Order: sequence, then C-alpha cells, then structure tokens
Amino acid sequence: MSHSHDNNDGSIKFGLVLNTAFTIVEFVFGILTGSLALIADAAHNLTDTFTLSVSFAANRLARREANDSKTFGYGRATILAALLNASVMLAVAAFIVIEAIQRLGNPHPVEGGVVAAVAFVGILVNGSIAIVLSKNRKDLNMRSAFVDMVFDALSSLGAVVAGLIIWLTGITWVDSAVGLVIAALLVYNTLKILREAVQILLEGTPKELDVTAITQAITDTDKVLSVDDMHVWAIRSGYNALSCHIAIDEADLKQSRDIVEVVKAKLRTSYDIQHATIEVELEDCTTHDEHERH
Repeated sequence: MSHSHDNNDGSIKFGLVLNTAFTIVEFVFGILTGSLALIADAAHNLTDTFTLSVSFAANRLARREANDSKTFGYGRATILAALLNASVMLAVAAFIVIEAIQRLGNPHPVEGGVVAAVAFVGILVNGSIAIVLSKNRKDLNMRSAFVDMVFDALSSLGAVVAGLIIWLTGITWVDSAVGLVIAALLVYNTLKILREAVQILLEGTPKELDVTAITQAITDTDKVLSVDDMHVWAIRSGYNALSCHIAIDEADLKQSRDIVEVVKAKLRTSYDIQHATIEVELEDCTTHDEHERH
C-alpha cells in the first residue's frame, strides 16, 4: 500500500511543479497582451494547483497507520479530498458558464493568435500531467485530479480552436461557446466522481461487486450451508470489505477455521475483497434465530 502511495505522491509532485510553472507563464502573457482569456485560464490553473495540493496532502495522511481512534486508518482522507476537489471543479464550471454568458451579451476583444499559441502549450503541459496521473486512476482521489487535468487539456484545445477562429475571422463569440461546452462536460464527469465518493462514505456496495454473486459463491463453498447478514462496502477507494455469517453443520465445527480461510481466499482472488469478517454459526442456531424472528 505504501508503494502505491509513493507512486501517487511522485505523480502529484510532477503535476504541481509543471502546473505551477505554466500558471506563472500564462499570467505573465495574459498581463503583457491584455488577454482576459489567458488571465482567466491562469486563474483556473491556480485552482488546479490547489486540487493537486489537496490530493498530495490526502495521500500523505492516508499513509498514516491505524490507531485506537482510527481503527481502519486514514484511507478515507483521499475520499474527502476527492469530494473537495470535485466541489472546486463545480465552482470552476459555474465561473466558466457565468463568464461565457456575460461575454455572449457583451463580447470582449480577444487576441486570437496569442491565445491559440499559449493554449497549445497548455495542451502539452496539462496533457503530460494527465498521462502521469492516469497510471493511478483506480484511486478516487487520483482520478479526481486526473479528470481535472484532462479537462484542462480539453479547455486548452478548445482555446486553440477558438483562438484560431478568432484570429482568422474576427468572430469572438466562439470563445464563449467553446467555454460552455467544456463546462457542461466538466460538470458531467465531476458529478460521477461525487456520486462514487458519496457511495463510499455511505458504505454502499462498490459498483463492480455483485452481492448476489458473492453470496452464491460463498454458499457454493464446501461445507457452507447458507449465508446471511451480508454487508459489502469499501473502506477506501480500491480496498473492499465484507462481513457475513455462514452456517455450517455441527459435525464440521472443528473445521470451521479452515472453512473460513477458504472463503476468504475465494473473496480475495475472485472479488478483490481484502478485508473479510466471517462469523460461523451452526445450522441449528440459524434455524432457531429464524424462528425467533418470526
């Protein structure tokens, strides 16, 4: 697990250095040319520095060992970071929409050639960061940072197209139109991250796992008669957990430990469930419990 977090830290450090350097360059060019589009995009890139910093801090926190007050450790710090990053991305999308609508009603002169040139560099910068972050997308925190950088690259691509059109035709409203399309795509993907983060925090079943199939797989294990009180959730992104009761025959009681180990091995290899708590009950006990419930 620590090796994975080390890889994440390295990816985020790379993104932080490259993104911060480009943000400074873009601010300078925006001020020198008087381009509001470049200044606004540089401000957007500042939010990327913030989200990458949050992701980095969360990865460092998640590395801390479990203790008496945090018995499952700090893994969900990365989920909270994903929530915060997603909230920032929604705020950025709202800013883009408001700015685009205002510009449609009151167009501003834009230096299309300069915007296209600087935005092309932005594609290279943001694209490079996105590629590095994509190697760790299984982690929700890293995925939120990855999505942010992908849409920065798309924003830069849109700015290149808009800049070229403005430079060649003088039509300035296309800049706002591209901004609205990118904002819509950003909201769509950010909401997907938010839904997954909330699902984990509410201890919902991970979307890749089928409780019915897992229950059947446990029931099919030799000497397991039935399964009940099944709970499946994610402790953190990519680290799944399960608890359940299995019923066995009283004659197999001495083998109960071996039976549990077989079930746990099946859960690890077939369903990527790394943390399983399985309580063994005797068939007579479960039947008695059923009668009590009725």
